[in-house]
Amino acid sequence: MPLDITDHCGFKLLAGTSPFMDALTANGTATIQTSVTGVTAGKRKFIDDRRDQPFDKRLRFSVRQTESAYRYRDIVVRKQDGFTHILLSTKSSENNSLNPEVMKEVQSALSTAAADDSKLVLLSAVGSVFCCGLDFIYFIRRLTDDRKRESTKMADAIRNFVNTFIQFKKPIIVAVNGPAIGLGASILPLCDVVWANEKAWFQTPYTTFGQSPDGCSTVMFPKIMGGASANEMLLSGRKLTAQEACGKGLVSQVFWPGTFTQEVMVRIKELASCNPVVLEESKALVRCNMKMELEQANERECEVLKKIWGSAQGMDSMLKYLQRKIDEF
Repeated sequence: MPLDITDHCGFKLLAGTSPFMDALTANGTATIQTSVTGVTAGKRKFIDDRRDQPFDKRLRFSVRQTESAYRYRDIVVRKQDGFTHILLSTKSSENNSLNPEVMKEVQSALSTAAADDSKLVLLSAVGSVFCCGLDFIYFIRRLTDDRKRESTKMADAIRNFVNTFIQFKKPIIVAVNGPAIGLGASILPLCDVVWANEKAWFQTPYTTFGQSPDGCSTVMFPKIMGGASANEMLLSGRKLTAQEACGKGLVSQVFWPGTFTQEVMVRIKELASCNPVVLEESKALVRCNMKMELEQANERECEVLKKIWGSAQGMDSMLKYLQRKIDEF
């Protein structure tokens, strides 16, 4: 009988007991690539509750019907009156998780929005998950080939992705419709306003799967919620409800699921009616003393990630994490 195991996002995976278990037990790397493929094939996506996922409901039939200039594989970009709407809708990963391809598409969409007449960007997601952080399966599969090379490539991808948010001059508004985990949560303080669905939750369980923090969370989390709460999230992986995240300053406002889209769109249209120079200059005043500090923090975090991922101990930590998840069942 196959076993249900839980991945680093707390969601269900379906894994057979033989090839993957054998590879993990042996701590071998040669067979992990094919073993992980078996896990990926059985990974189950969230089942959408249409009543609670208004973005998904509205976009289900038009999700790929965008202008040719804005067609992507893993995101949807909709140019609207006064703003650009970017939605995570990943095809190359599960649960809107981030691999280098997804990150490059988001960067490309932000670059386009920075250059056009958009006054601001709205970032949200299609489906029941906002963002599941790094694509763990994608990464492990590649780490088995050449740890140092692949860890450098992944760290560089994260560095460039995070710097895009740090350097973006127009306001970025985030509508968090569901779970935001790992990098999907740590980038939120780099944005300007964060609105959350009541059913969303937030977690950065880095130490659980053998990773150090990313997304400038080592600087921004202590700034917005204090050292004690930041350490609970970054070291202990504490999960915050939407209301708890709002109370700690990670989220600006929380809205009821049934009216989430309406609440977001009313406020976005109000912002999009403002003078674009005022919006951009106001953001610049708020962020003027933070840019260099954040870029330096991003560089430090990515260097540590590269060091951990490129080591035998780092690989061993990730394999042990997967082994523990199997053993729990």
